[in-house]
Amino acid sequence: MRIGIIGGGVAGLTTGALASRIGHDVTVYESSREWGGCAGKFERGDYRFPAGATLGMGFEPGGLHERVLSYLGETIDVRPLTEVMQIHLDGQTVHYLQDRDLFLAELESIFPELAPRIRAFLNEVWTDFETIHPLFETLPALPFRTIRDASIAIRAFRPAQLRSFRKLYRPLGTTLKRHRLNGTAFERVIDGILLDSLQTGAREASHLLAAVALSIYHEGAYYVDGGLYTLAHALERSIRRDDGKTILGRQIVKIERIADGWLLTDRRGRLDLVDVVVSAIPLEATAQLVTGQTARQFQRQYGRQLERSQWGTFSLYVTLPEAACTGRPLFQQVYSDDLPSGHAFISMSDADDTRRTERPERTLTVSTHIDLSEWQAWKDKETYEKLETEWTERLVKAVRRAFPSWTGTSSVLLPGGPGAWVKYTKRPHGAVGGYAQTPQQALFHAASYRTNLPNFYVCGDTVFPGAGTIGAMTSGLHVARALGSKL
Repeated sequence: MRIGIIGGGVAGLTTGALASRIGHDVTVYESSREWGGCAGKFERGDYRFPAGATLGMGFEPGGLHERVLSYLGETIDVRPLTEVMQIHLDGQTVHYLQDRDLFLAELESIFPELAPRIRAFLNEVWTDFETIHPLFETLPALPFRTIRDASIAIRAFRPAQLRSFRKLYRPLGTTLKRHRLNGTAFERVIDGILLDSLQTGAREASHLLAAVALSIYHEGAYYVDGGLYTLAHALERSIRRDDGKTILGRQIVKIERIADGWLLTDRRGRLDLVDVVVSAIPLEATAQLVTGQTARQFQRQYGRQLERSQWGTFSLYVTLPEAACTGRPLFQQVYSDDLPSGHAFISMSDADDTRRTERPERTLTVSTHIDLSEWQAWKDKETYEKLETEWTERLVKAVRRAFPSWTGTSSVLLPGGPGAWVKYTKRPHGAVGGYAQTPQQALFHAASYRTNLPNFYVCGDTVFPGAGTIGAMTSGLHVARALGSKL
């Protein structure tokens, strides 16, 4: 079959690589000049920066990324982390350790008055994760749309899971309250971890998904040489090796259903006819491409998702001299009351990562969640520049807290607001990360990869299971399975 995939992020490239491997005629259309989408990269002079996603997961034996790359015969350079990150909160530093028992001991030493409650809470969520872990072997798709979708889940079912499934619609806030941890400093630590993973804080997050998010670093956390864009490049290489086509700088602006299949029109008026469409861009962006009756059907199916709000992100890309970075962790969270999400996440290149820079400096990607309503007038240059200056100052403060010896000297200090995500990745309004994974919006209430339109699929962070490269790859895998992949 001729398959047209719109979007060259991790989701679209996963579908493309797996579909090409089984003999489909695949073409991937990417509007920008880089592969990876939110996990892409850009360069400024002698420096290379990951645009968004930075911390690697799923590369452990049996992890999703490792499984897909191994199946495709691809590898990328990753290094396991014994310390996932350092979390700076209220004058204290929490060492988020990959070893679960050591991390628990760390938390008990930081919050001694809460120690028994923290132990009981984490034992509950970690036990729930272990109970539902068999689902990670089969990776079922929710909500069920076909008998095959359900059968994949049934293969992973174990009677012991019923106890955990009772918490299907429980918010984590209920669990925190039961352990008398609500309103504590520990809850703030959990907030920061979950917001980066689930796009919502501890009180609103789905208990079961929070159990996954609070366990997955203990399965394996990795520094990826160069950045996570190398994952996207490996998938793209695989597509080309299997005779698929990958095209940068080709923006699709219209999708039309015709008698012979689907007609794709790019911004220059060029036409491509395909049998199958895979839209690996946000649902909001997909809705803008379809027309007529197709648009009405799409709106009826995904109307609830299209009405949901999303976070944006403000990023700062900065270089620091080696002297300011020596001995500092590669990943840090800095909590601050002047940030809407409460924290900023800092990712630093390793000293010997020459893919990021060959100079005696480090490159940093610093990011924080922002309320997009504050940026509604971002197309007004004066308003945008004022917001950009204000947010740059906030993130510079976060960098100073994470690197106390930094004098402020930097070869590069480049802000990236929602306008950059619109311009370079065509994210509507600059929204990134998908929807908040609350009990009302996640799991069986998530968007299915199967549309009601014939031979039309969707994947990416606005589709089940949601945010992150693991979520994006999972949704791409679901589409590939519908196209015949046995992985």
